[in-house]
Amino acid sequence: MATLLSLPPEIFNTIVAEVSGRDVTSIRRVCRRANALSSHQFGLKCLADLSFIWSSYSLQGLLNLSRHPLGRYVKRLTFATHFIYAERLTEDPVEQRTARSKSIFEQWEERNQMLVQALQNLHAAGVQPILGVYDISVPWVSLDGSSNSNGNDKQPRKGYGFEKHYGAVGSEALYPSFVHTIEYVLKAAQQASVPLKTFCVHWTDRTRHQNDEVRILRDQYLFSQTGESDSGLKFMASMTPHSTTTVHGPDLTKTITLDTQHRKLELYAVHVAGVSYPLHHLERSWDYPIATAILPRNNLDDYFCEIRLSTLDATVKTLTKFLKSQARSLRVLHLEKIGMPLYDELGDPENAGPDETALNFLSVLKNDLSLEYLRMTKLSEEVDRARLIGGHDDTWVGRHEIQDGLQMYMQREEDDEYSVDEDVSDEDEGEWVSVHHSEDEDDGQAHDGDHEATTQQSPAGEGEDI
Repeated sequence: MATLLSLPPEIFNTIVAEVSGRDVTSIRRVCRRANALSSHQFGLKCLADLSFIWSSYSLQGLLNLSRHPLGRYVKRLTFATHFIYAERLTEDPVEQRTARSKSIFEQWEERNQMLVQALQNLHAAGVQPILGVYDISVPWVSLDGSSNSNGNDKQPRKGYGFEKHYGAVGSEALYPSFVHTIEYVLKAAQQASVPLKTFCVHWTDRTRHQNDEVRILRDQYLFSQTGESDSGLKFMASMTPHSTTTVHGPDLTKTITLDTQHRKLELYAVHVAGVSYPLHHLERSWDYPIATAILPRNNLDDYFCEIRLSTLDATVKTLTKFLKSQARSLRVLHLEKIGMPLYDELGDPENAGPDETALNFLSVLKNDLSLEYLRMTKLSEEVDRARLIGGHDDTWVGRHEIQDGLQMYMQREEDDEYSVDEDVSDEDEGEWVSVHHSEDEDDGQAHDGDHEATTQQSPAGEGEDI
């Protein structure tokens, strides 16, 4: 009877490729042959995305890995936004006194040099990992954006060595003090002469000093001067609401991605479990600390070539103002699941006027932008989600096609018609409805022919009703 270890290496690798990272780790413990044969899948499944805490023990683990052949599998390294004091890491009274004699800055420099050496080792091996920082209380966000391997979307990323000194995550008393992690990670990359191409941040909305932290990244790597950027950096940031703020609502993660090489911006909100739910206003999402620190609203006119906004609510005025600020550069626009409060021509007495209409929004897309690609998916009225602005899912390529498509929807808005999302509407309505349609109009349709004939008989074109 054939056993797993008796199979040819290529078949063994195919089988191991189908199991979880935890199972691969168990297989490696069987014997030396299993350890050697499973090394490739172990590297792919368990070493690609690693997190560490700022302790000598944790960073020594990274340093050891960087010297090992398996270090070539590393794709992302993220570091906790909290500093662990050295005296907490030992029960030896002598070591505790020695640790207390050093300032927090001396401890930082000692540990940071370990990171510098690890990055140099990886760089020498041809490895250029994504760097980033994370809050120890947030759910794990993998490289591909999916949930963690065990399916528990609420599990935090503890970082290598956390449980050794602090036990399970969950108690506020276990969280060490917050520090300027971004500054030290960037400093280590500079000292190691490692080019930084991608940087990621994952925090909760309770993390302190976020603005100061991210501005360090902006000033050093993103925008050296107003409206200018250092090419070739992709910045990804996501913010998960603290649990106490989501008791009565869905657990949304707000995400912003800025690619300076392609001048691309993405801003959207997603549920941690992957279920989208439009809740946050664009103004609030745009103003939350990460976006405010990275993207000064008055300093980036005509910068972005591609913009994607998804699963947000926004006023027409705010959205059109931002899009018009990018008019000369913007060519590709994705608008998905965006809710807008719409107002009639009388305007809302407290907020808006005639410019807060679907017609005005479509007019800006058509007349103020020079788009070459436009996709609009379920843009709706903020309260009445069944009332769509445009169609259900429209993708237009080329300026002529975009102009024709927008003109069609503008005409329907002028005719007091709009598209209806039947998936949201409780009524069995057609795709298009007229907001002025009524039974009285049905009763009067039989006289439309007589009315038209009378109008045509009038020399001035102003026929009188019969």
